[in-house]
Amino acid sequence: MKRLLLIAAATFMSPVHASWCDEETIRRVARGGRVVILDSGGVYEVEPDDTPDTALWNAGDGVLVCGDAKMINKDNGDKVHVTPMR
Repeated sequence: MKRLLLIAAATFMSPVHASWCDEETIRRVARGGRVVILDSGGVYEVEPDDTPDTALWNAGDGVLVCGDAKMINKDNGDKVHVTPMR
């Protein structure tokens, strides 16, 4: 089981994975976790099922924004589905 987890972790951290995700920093989480605002000016609406996770995210947390559909909190590993608002 440990070996499987190590392989999964190595895959997640591989350069291929990072190439389609942008590293960002959270400026603010608004509306009870429904909106994530990034330092770059990006604003993302979070899918309702994922707001319990994003409600606990903080300004300054590092995230990966992968395409227009997924955001991953680098500090705690939460993965949520998002839609860009602007």
